[in-house]
Amino acid sequence: MFDVSGKVVIVTGGNKGIGEGIAKGFAKAGSLVAIWGRNHDDNMKVANEIIADGGKAVPFKCDVSSEESVAASTKATLEAFNGRIDVLINNAGLTQDANLIWNMPLEAWQKTLTVDLTGLFICSKAVIPTMKDQRYGRIINISSIVGKRITHLSGIHYTSAKAGSLGFNRHLACEVGAYGITVNAVCPGNVETAWTAKLWSPEERKRRYSAVPVGRLATPEDNFLACLFFASDEASIFNAQALDVDGGSLINWYDNETYHRLMGEPLPEDLL
Repeated sequence: MFDVSGKVVIVTGGNKGIGEGIAKGFAKAGSLVAIWGRNHDDNMKVANEIIADGGKAVPFKCDVSSEESVAASTKATLEAFNGRIDVLINNAGLTQDANLIWNMPLEAWQKTLTVDLTGLFICSKAVIPTMKDQRYGRIINISSIVGKRITHLSGIHYTSAKAGSLGFNRHLACEVGAYGITVNAVCPGNVETAWTAKLWSPEERKRRYSAVPVGRLATPEDNFLACLFFASDEASIFNAQALDVDGGSLINWYDNETYHRLMGEPLPEDLL
């Protein structure tokens, strides 16, 4: 197993779903985990579970769309962990209701882009000075396979944000590589979480399983393992990469008719 013991790891959105799995995975691997999230009670719950399991974690209330909030959390994290930040996991994200573009309010577009894309910029900008001084750092952006294709669960705002995150990933990797900092992305497909468990009917779950060549969905732990590799010293040559954690589902094409049906609006009759 790759050694990340003693490394200070920030996980944004680390209090639920994929982020919670990543935070707990790093804690079990011996890392010192800073859990950043908007809901402090949820942050505390995950941190306490990590501590009860013998790990080390500190919760910080943080809104990744706010420079002031991120600056305060960065300062508090440095104070809590002896002035180090080794790994930033940019996981915090927002998924809103699915709408076709002509039914989508501008506010919904702006909110998704602000959290899912601008949040990467704000958090990365905040920790990079420390990483530059250390001549060491790992930034791992949790993107999505929808950034390489499209989404069924949300809309064009989410697809655009995740595609943008991959461009951000490539460009930032170029800017900071000379300082011993690598930047890579993890691209989950559909993931088994409490949210998806509530979202999908048994029929929908069966359909999604059938679209994955390996016959199952990824778990938060699968995504942690990808992050673990990128965070390790053994991955020092890997930079600007985007690793799909999807069981091969990216090779399947979305069906246009199915997409419009899921959005609640059928295609015009002359196209059927």
